[in-house]
Amino acid sequence: MIKLHSCYAKDFHGKWEMGKSATQFHILLVVTKGKIIYYVNEESVLLQKGDVLFMPAGTVRGGISSEEHQRYATHFTLDDNDRMLLPLLAENRYCKTTISGFEYFKQRFMLLKHHWLMRGPYSEPTCYAILLELLSIINYERDKWKLPAKKIEMTEDIKTYLLDHYKDSVSLDDLAELTGRTPNHVSHLFKSVTGLSPIDYLHHVRIVKAKELMIDKMMSISEIAEETGFCDQAYFNRVFKKVTGCSPTAFMKGRTG
Repeated sequence: MIKLHSCYAKDFHGKWEMGKSATQFHILLVVTKGKIIYYVNEESVLLQKGDVLFMPAGTVRGGISSEEHQRYATHFTLDDNDRMLLPLLAENRYCKTTISGFEYFKQRFMLLKHHWLMRGPYSEPTCYAILLELLSIINYERDKWKLPAKKIEMTEDIKTYLLDHYKDSVSLDDLAELTGRTPNHVSHLFKSVTGLSPIDYLHHVRIVKAKELMIDKMMSISEIAEETGFCDQAYFNRVFKKVTGCSPTAFMKGRTG
């Protein structure tokens, strides 16, 4: 299983420089503000807001920046079974890409940091799931060019609509009207690109929002269920456990424990 060794968000002011050295762990680096130059195995890589960089263990890296910037990073190890989950991990070489749905990616990274710092009863499997999702997004963004542009554009339109309307009652008919396609076509297209059905993706968005409310707000579970678009608390509980592996009550206890 993937194991985190550190996870942080840092602001850097003024000049920053890091000498070249081999990494002990795999590193996922996300630039959220400003820009930096990273040296990766003798290559110069420009990173700016919205860019992510994955570096496998043993990569020789360094960096320099002359301006204020912010970046998130996590250092982790994985076993041989994990390597087979994604081409990105199996290839064992660095990858730089730009994330189109960057705000969602950023929120997920912040949630990863929260769980790693919290060290609650379900932190380890939750961190594993979130980090694997982030790496999957990177793999998807890297491979997007292999898919027809029209497919990608329609999928991104659907994702944007779901992110904007997660509080509402959304159906496949709504998405069919949005795209001018049949509900079956929409469902098949979306899953072929993302690996999730539109409704499963909507559930993930809602649960991410629910976790944010649990972390930041003093709200009851029923209030959170209503705020995130679920028709009743029992349904919210079922979906939450399916997505996260624990109940809302257990998650909230872990948050405060």
